[in-house]
Amino acid sequence: MTTTRSDYVLAELRAALLRAQLWQADITSIGIALKAGWISPDQAVEALADCDCLQLVGIREETA
Repeated sequence: MTTTRSDYVLAELRAALLRAQLWQADITSIGIALKAGWISPDQAVEALADCDCLQLVGIREETA
């Protein structure tokens, strides 16, 4: 069986979809924890940065 460029692009799209779903789960979990008071806003921003989601929500980390 020969792998075509279409097969490769489809595989990359499936992988991207899985990464997006992981990001969604991370963002949801952080939001729930923040709303429940389990973490502070600063901890939420740090957690978003740790999972590479910070750029998706448009918040910048404050530098001390």
